Amino acid sequence: MLVVDAHGLVASSLTTALRHAGFGRVDMIEPDRLHLIGSVPAVDLAAGDIALVGLLYGDGRTTLSLIRPLVQLGCRVIVITSDQGLPLAGECLHLGAEAVLDKAMSFDRLVEGLRRLTSDGSAMTDEERIALLETVERHEAAERALHRPFQALTQREADVLAALVAGTGPKEIAHARGITGRGQAAVATRSW
Repeated sequence: MLVVDAHGLVASSLTTALRHAGFGRVDMIEPDRLHLIGSVPAVDLAAGDIALVGLLYGDGRTTLSLIRPLVQLGCRVIVITSDQGLPLAGECLHLGAEAVLDKAMSFDRLVEGLRRLTSDGSAMTDEERIALLETVERHEAAERALHRPFQALTQREADVLAALVAGTGPKEIAHARGITGRGQAAVATRSW
């Protein structure tokens, strides 16, 4: 088993606790040190190994780019994260992670899921996985519906909207576009 997490205290604590819970070989590594393509990896990985991957670095970056290469090596990837929203959870599953688990879950529940996984079960039931993917799809459909009106804007309308969002007033927008008099009123009224 491999614990991949950018937070050293979390990684070492989880590694120690998993060893004490009876899991044989448990190693840990920082995501930036896990080289999966084009160089010698910092740890030995084999097909069937379980990789517990912390999703967030803490500086805005994610470990999404590690999921598919780990899966391609034959690892069973379990992503552990605090609630980061449905799109990221769905992306993890689409990249091949077997489960996305909440960091707030109890250690006993994590151990139970990992024991199921090591006995060729799954850390997430089919029902949980399907429910999560359906929820992600509904969320993505709602996001697409929200963005649809903006996709219908002409380039000029999109530029005016961007300027308004940036805090530029209608008169300044009209002046920048060479519109005077009645045209300024049109910018002010037609542009929201």
